[in-house]
Amino acid sequence: MKRPAPISLSPLLALALLATGLPAPAQDLSRASPVTSSVLTASVVSLAVITAPVWLSAVGVSELHDASMPHNRAARAAKKHKAGPLPPLTVERVAQQPDGAYRVDLKNPQAPDQPAVVEWPARADNPAAGVNVGDVLEFTPTPAGAGWMVANADGAALAFLPTDGAAATSMSERW
Repeated sequence: MKRPAPISLSPLLALALLATGLPAPAQDLSRASPVTSSVLTASVVSLAVITAPVWLSAVGVSELHDASMPHNRAARAAKKHKAGPLPPLTVERVAQQPDGAYRVDLKNPQAPDQPAVVEWPARADNPAAGVNVGDVLEFTPTPAGAGWMVANADGAALAFLPTDGAAATSMSERW
């Protein structure tokens, strides 16, 4: 069962507070005249009719705000673009960049006209430091589809390579 949103309970809470604020004779509707009962009913219904659009608008704006947040957009995009299987790729070139990052050019033996590039930023435990030209790298998709585990020919894991969608979320940042 879905819990009601706190914003949807606000009108009910306002009505309850309004009813408790009435004088004791007005709260006892069993002895009230039909005019008093109809005035109270009309007041409550008017309050609900007037405030309902405000509450519904607030709920809509809240949902629009949540949908516009970058991490929510990235999460939706990541669900559409999950990591799929890749063939083993052969290392064509390994180049260390001036900033300490590594660029690894890869070749797909099954489709030589479709080269690939992997770039790892500079860090002390850079996985590209142990990669040599001619090595074969395996790209195994993670179960959730957020990226691939990159392993060398011996099966030793080198690094996690996130998809574009996963890289855009804050969950893939280094802490």
